[in-house]
Amino acid sequence: RISFDLICPRPLHMIVTWILLGQVPFSLEDPDYKGLELDLIVLCEKHGKPSERLVAFEGTMTGRRFLACAEPEGQNCGFVQWVDEQWPPTMENALLKLWSMVEESKSARVNDNLQSALTIHQLTEEKNKLDADYDKLVKDVHQLVDFQQDRVVDFSYLQSAVTYQHQCRAELVAG
Repeated sequence: RISFDLICPRPLHMIVTWILLGQVPFSLEDPDYKGLELDLIVLCEKHGKPSERLVAFEGTMTGRRFLACAEPEGQNCGFVQWVDEQWPPTMENALLKLWSMVEESKSARVNDNLQSALTIHQLTEEKNKLDADYDKLVKDVHQLVDFQQDRVVDFSYLQSAVTYQHQCRAELVAG
Protein backbone atom coordinates (compact mmCIF):
# COMPACT_ATOMS: atom_id res chain seq x y z
CA ARG A 1 0.00 0.00 0.00
CA ILE A 2 1.50 3.34 -1.05
CA SER A 3 0.33 6.56 0.60
CA PHE A 4 1.36 10.20 1.00
CA ASP A 5 2.34 9.35 4.59
CA LEU A 6 5.56 7.84 3.24
CA ILE A 7 8.50 10.17 3.67
CA CYS A 8 11.60 9.56 1.64
CA PRO A 9 14.80 11.40 0.74
CA ARG A 10 13.52 12.28 -2.74
CA PRO A 11 12.28 15.82 -3.44
CA LEU A 12 8.51 16.28 -3.13
CA HIS A 13 7.91 16.26 -6.91
CA MET A 14 9.67 12.86 -7.11
CA ILE A 15 7.58 11.50 -4.23
CA VAL A 16 4.36 12.53 -5.97
CA THR A 17 5.59 11.08 -9.28
CA TRP A 18 6.56 7.83 -7.55
CA ILE A 19 3.15 7.53 -5.91
CA LEU A 20 1.09 8.54 -8.94
CA LEU A 21 3.03 6.55 -11.50
CA GLY A 22 3.58 3.56 -9.23
CA GLN A 23 7.34 3.54 -9.57
CA VAL A 24 9.25 0.82 -7.81
CA PRO A 25 11.20 2.16 -4.78
CA PHE A 26 14.98 2.24 -4.90
CA SER A 27 16.30 -1.07 -3.66
CA LEU A 28 19.48 -2.84 -2.67
CA GLU A 29 20.63 -6.37 -3.34
CA ASP A 30 20.14 -8.78 -0.47
CA PRO A 31 21.63 -12.23 -1.09
CA ASP A 32 19.02 -13.76 1.19
CA TYR A 33 16.08 -12.17 -0.63
CA LYS A 34 16.52 -11.81 -4.37
CA GLY A 35 15.41 -13.26 -7.67
CA LEU A 36 11.92 -14.12 -8.87
CA GLU A 37 9.22 -14.95 -6.33
CA LEU A 38 8.25 -18.51 -7.18
CA ASP A 39 7.02 -19.66 -3.75
CA LEU A 40 4.07 -17.27 -3.36
CA ILE A 41 3.41 -16.96 -7.07
CA VAL A 42 2.60 -13.26 -6.96
CA LEU A 43 2.20 -12.20 -10.56
CA CYS A 44 2.74 -8.72 -11.92
CA GLU A 45 -0.75 -7.36 -12.56
CA LYS A 46 0.05 -5.94 -16.01
CA HIS A 47 2.48 -8.51 -17.42
CA GLY A 48 1.19 -11.63 -15.66
CA LYS A 49 4.77 -12.73 -14.91
CA PRO A 50 6.29 -13.71 -11.53
CA SER A 51 7.37 -10.67 -9.52
CA GLU A 52 10.90 -9.92 -8.38
CA ARG A 53 12.04 -9.96 -4.74
CA LEU A 54 13.60 -6.66 -3.64
CA VAL A 55 14.56 -4.83 -0.47
CA ALA A 56 13.70 -1.11 -0.28
CA PHE A 57 16.53 1.34 0.20
CA GLU A 58 14.91 4.74 0.59
CA GLY A 59 13.15 6.75 3.27
CA THR A 60 11.04 5.06 5.90
CA MET A 61 10.74 1.97 3.70
CA THR A 62 14.46 1.14 3.98
CA GLY A 63 14.96 -2.52 4.79
CA ARG A 64 11.39 -3.59 4.00
CA ARG A 65 11.05 -6.48 1.57
CA PHE A 66 8.68 -6.17 -1.35
CA LEU A 67 7.70 -7.80 -4.61
CA ALA A 68 7.82 -5.76 -7.81
CA CYS A 69 7.39 -6.00 -11.55
CA ALA A 70 10.45 -7.85 -12.86
CA GLU A 71 10.49 -6.10 -16.22
CA PRO A 72 13.50 -3.85 -16.94
CA GLU A 73 13.30 -0.09 -16.49
CA GLY A 74 11.20 1.49 -19.21
CA GLN A 75 8.97 -1.59 -19.49
CA ASN A 76 8.39 -1.89 -15.74
CA CYS A 77 4.74 -1.17 -14.86
CA GLY A 78 5.48 -0.13 -11.26
CA PHE A 79 3.68 -3.04 -9.58
CA VAL A 80 4.68 -3.23 -5.89
CA GLN A 81 3.40 -5.52 -3.15
CA TRP A 82 4.94 -5.18 0.31
CA VAL A 83 5.99 -8.38 2.07
CA ASP A 84 6.96 -6.68 5.34
CA GLU A 85 4.60 -4.56 7.39
CA GLN A 86 5.30 -0.84 7.82
CA TRP A 87 7.99 -0.11 10.44
CA PRO A 88 6.96 1.16 13.90
CA PRO A 89 7.10 4.98 14.26
CA THR A 90 10.35 4.88 16.27
CA MET A 91 12.07 2.93 13.52
CA GLU A 92 10.68 5.28 10.85
CA ASN A 93 11.99 8.28 12.82
CA ALA A 94 15.42 6.66 13.09
CA LEU A 95 15.44 5.96 9.35
CA LEU A 96 14.41 9.54 8.60
CA LYS A 97 17.24 10.82 10.79
CA LEU A 98 19.75 8.53 9.05
CA TRP A 99 18.57 9.60 5.59
CA SER A 100 18.73 13.23 6.70
CA MET A 101 22.34 12.67 7.78
CA VAL A 102 23.11 11.04 4.41
CA GLU A 103 21.61 14.02 2.56
CA GLU A 104 23.55 16.49 4.73
CA SER A 105 26.73 14.56 4.02
CA LYS A 106 26.02 14.59 0.27
CA SER A 107 25.29 18.32 0.40
CA ALA A 108 28.53 18.96 2.29
CA ARG A 109 30.48 16.93 -0.30
CA VAL A 110 28.85 18.87 -3.14
CA ASN A 111 29.77 22.15 -1.45
CA ASP A 112 33.33 20.91 -0.88
CA ASN A 113 33.57 19.88 -4.54
CA LEU A 114 32.28 23.27 -5.69
CA GLN A 115 34.77 25.05 -3.44
CA SER A 116 37.58 22.85 -4.74
CA ALA A 117 36.55 23.52 -8.33
CA LEU A 118 36.52 27.28 -7.66
CA THR A 119 39.96 27.09 -6.03
CA ILE A 120 41.32 25.06 -8.95
CA HIS A 121 39.88 27.60 -11.40
CA GLN A 122 41.46 30.52 -9.50
CA LEU A 123 44.82 28.74 -9.27
CA THR A 124 44.70 27.92 -12.99
CA GLU A 125 44.04 31.57 -13.83
CA GLU A 126 46.88 32.65 -11.52
CA LYS A 127 49.22 30.08 -13.13
CA ASN A 128 48.28 31.34 -16.62
CA LYS A 129 49.01 34.92 -15.51
CA LEU A 130 52.35 33.85 -14.01
CA ASP A 131 53.18 31.98 -17.25
CA ALA A 132 52.43 35.14 -19.26
CA ASP A 133 54.53 37.26 -16.85
CA TYR A 134 57.37 34.72 -17.11
CA ASP A 135 57.23 34.76 -20.92
CA LYS A 136 57.36 38.57 -20.89
CA LEU A 137 60.30 38.49 -18.46
CA VAL A 138 62.20 36.03 -20.68
CA LYS A 139 61.55 38.27 -23.69
CA ASP A 140 62.74 41.35 -21.76
CA VAL A 141 65.91 39.55 -20.60
CA HIS A 142 66.66 38.47 -24.19
CA GLN A 143 66.21 42.06 -25.37
CA LEU A 144 68.52 43.29 -22.58
CA VAL A 145 71.18 40.69 -23.47
CA ASP A 146 70.91 41.60 -27.17
CA PHE A 147 71.23 45.29 -26.29
CA GLN A 148 74.26 44.55 -24.09
CA GLN A 149 75.88 42.56 -26.90
CA ASP A 150 75.27 45.46 -29.30
CA ARG A 151 76.97 47.79 -26.79
CA VAL A 152 79.94 45.42 -26.55
CA VAL A 153 80.20 45.42 -30.35
CA ASP A 154 79.95 49.24 -30.39
CA PHE A 155 82.57 49.43 -27.61
CA SER A 156 84.88 47.12 -29.57
CA TYR A 157 84.56 49.39 -32.59
CA LEU A 158 85.37 52.44 -30.47
CA GLN A 159 88.25 50.59 -28.85
CA SER A 160 89.74 49.76 -32.24
CA ALA A 161 89.23 53.40 -33.41
CA VAL A 162 91.00 54.73 -30.30
CA THR A 163 93.81 52.21 -30.77
CA TYR A 164 94.19 53.33 -34.41
CA GLN A 165 94.32 57.00 -33.35
CA HIS A 166 97.00 56.20 -30.77
CA GLN A 167 99.02 54.43 -33.44
CA CYS A 168 98.66 57.41 -35.80
CA ARG A 169 99.81 59.85 -33.10
CA ALA A 170 102.69 57.62 -32.19
CA GLU A 171 103.78 57.57 -35.84
CA LEU A 172 103.46 61.37 -36.13
CA VAL A 173 105.41 61.94 -32.96
CA ALA A 174 108.06 59.44 -34.05
CA GLY A 175 108.32 60.64 -37.53
